[in-house]
Amino acid sequence: MSRSCLLEHPSSDLASRGHLLPQGEKEEPPPSRPLMLYSPTSKATPMSVELRNSPTNKFSSVAGSLLMAAIFGFYALKGLVNGADGGRVFFVALLALGFLGFGGYLARGAFDTSVKVVLDENGFRDRRRGDVLVPWDKVQSVRLSSPGKGSGVVSFELNEAPPDALANALFGGNTVRMEINSLDMSGPDIVAEIERLAPHVVVGR
Repeated sequence: MSRSCLLEHPSSDLASRGHLLPQGEKEEPPPSRPLMLYSPTSKATPMSVELRNSPTNKFSSVAGSLLMAAIFGFYALKGLVNGADGGRVFFVALLALGFLGFGGYLARGAFDTSVKVVLDENGFRDRRRGDVLVPWDKVQSVRLSSPGKGSGVVSFELNEAPPDALANALFGGNTVRMEINSLDMSGPDIVAEIERLAPHVVVGR
């Protein structure tokens, strides 16, 4: 066998090391290196934030509505048994039915897991109010209704009149108000995401 053939053979790598193994012994394979997997998105900051209904907030509202319905229902029944004025009994019973219906409406929303609000690099979109995209370059400032976790409204001040679907017939002006009590993210966290996505927007304190 020629020297060139020996060097081309996979096992001929011994010749390049300057020694040969004793007969009967096999060369141990080099230790294997662990395979490192890297996900480019593992630490990447998401450029889109999707907000959904908060089951905790919804269920607490449902419980409150059902409690009020039970209280008014009890007094309506008590008034009926005691022969109270029919008009008052009817009014109390109507209140009980109203709270019961409102509780049922809230309970349906508690199981709704669809996306309600989207914040991304393009702007914000409230799918509960027309599903209209408002670009960040139209937003001048943003402000919470009150500091803390219990903030119920985020107000966006625009540099022009808002789309018809977001216009406020009561207050008017260029302000768009977003209800957030029912969402699964607190007001300060929502404002922090807005600051990240649109650094030019002024945050009112």
